[in-house]
Amino acid sequence: MKSDANKKLISKLSRIREELDLLSNPESKASFLKSLDDLIATLSRLRAGLANSTLERKVAEIHKPLEQVIDFLEFAKNDEILRTLLSPATRKVAIAKSKRQPVEIPNNLTNEQIRGLLENDLSKAELKAIATQRAISVGKSNTEKIRRDILKNLERQEGYGRLVSS
Repeated sequence: MKSDANKKLISKLSRIREELDLLSNPESKASFLKSLDDLIATLSRLRAGLANSTLERKVAEIHKPLEQVIDFLEFAKNDEILRTLLSPATRKVAIAKSKRQPVEIPNNLTNEQIRGLLENDLSKAELKAIATQRAISVGKSNTEKIRRDILKNLERQEGYGRLVSS
């Protein structure tokens, strides 16, 4: 809150300095007076905020729990058991998942080969490689949309094949 008020105050004071240079014409004088009024209002709000007794109560409320935390940390530093529990060496190390081996997408896949690949959990890049072979635009689609578009394309091609053969 203080940094915002300080930044606004500095910005307004800078603006006033610039406008002082331009006070030679009447419009600039009116603008300067308005900025001065705004500055006075901001300073008044700042004064009221600093004089607010609730601010002092909030600081008093936070002070005691903060002291308790500091006391506990000082105690923990000297206590062997707590120091062991809080030390980074005893924390569990996250077990890294083994990375999935990427599936190689060969060129000139048949419809059946594509269907077989789609049964696996393919990455977005792998799905894009299949879509590119079939001239399917993927844009910013997610993996499920790309998978659906590929399947629609396969069904459309097979439908054309049935029409031609009949």
